[in-house]
Amino acid sequence: MHRLLLLAAMLTAVPVAWAVEDVFPGVIESPPPQYPAEEFYLGITGTVVLIMDVGLDGAVEQVFVEQSSRNRALDKAAIDAARTWRFSSAVVNGVPARGRVRIPVSFAWEPGDAEDEAMRERALTLPSRLQMPASSVELDADGTVPGYIEDPVPLEVGNVADAIAMLKARGSQRSTAGMPPGVAIYTLDGENDRTRWLVYEGAHYYAPALVRKRVAHDGRHAYLVTRVLCEAMEADVCARLDRGVQRPYRQRAVPLAPGPGR
Repeated sequence: MHRLLLLAAMLTAVPVAWAVEDVFPGVIESPPPQYPAEEFYLGITGTVVLIMDVGLDGAVEQVFVEQSSRNRALDKAAIDAARTWRFSSAVVNGVPARGRVRIPVSFAWEPGDAEDEAMRERALTLPSRLQMPASSVELDADGTVPGYIEDPVPLEVGNVADAIAMLKARGSQRSTAGMPPGVAIYTLDGENDRTRWLVYEGAHYYAPALVRKRVAHDGRHAYLVTRVLCEAMEADVCARLDRGVQRPYRQRAVPLAPGPGR
């Protein structure tokens, strides 16, 4: 299955106000943030621009969001990571001083050759009923297709409760570490090949609802397709989930025939 990887933050610290001979804080240790599991699954990407106040000892004293990623979980993950970073202290007029830096932290997909090959192999074993119509998805010049492509294959069950029961009985649940309450991710090997499910239950805002993803292809390229089922009592809740899942973004399409040298 195509794997999602976190691109390390581009740690190019920018001084806010220095004389030419002064030195601003330099990055010494910067463990990357943990990609929030729900956003990771849905393919939500973004860049958070942080302003960080650095003390005399190189520790981060305060973190401010100068530019949000427009996703609360990504912003929080970047802030939490930044608080653990260490810097060399600033130098002003030859004396160690507190400093301030600006750092962008990017969350993005970065598939590798192994992930592409695994996705290609899975796509090529799909029965015809699980394939997409030929040329049903338009490929962009950069080799991407829409991030949200609706899956025409129906869900294995007709309602969220039955789906959750099926997943708990036959599926494999990933670790819940870092997951919000009421959110779970499952993998199921079944009648529709291998599918991945994001489930909302209990008191979660979207509950009861689920998002299913699987690998498909149109005869030329493999990509992920998505199907959503929301049974929340209020229609605007389901509309909000749909907007989140269907937001404009791109995913990489994997050619079914590997290119030269692959």
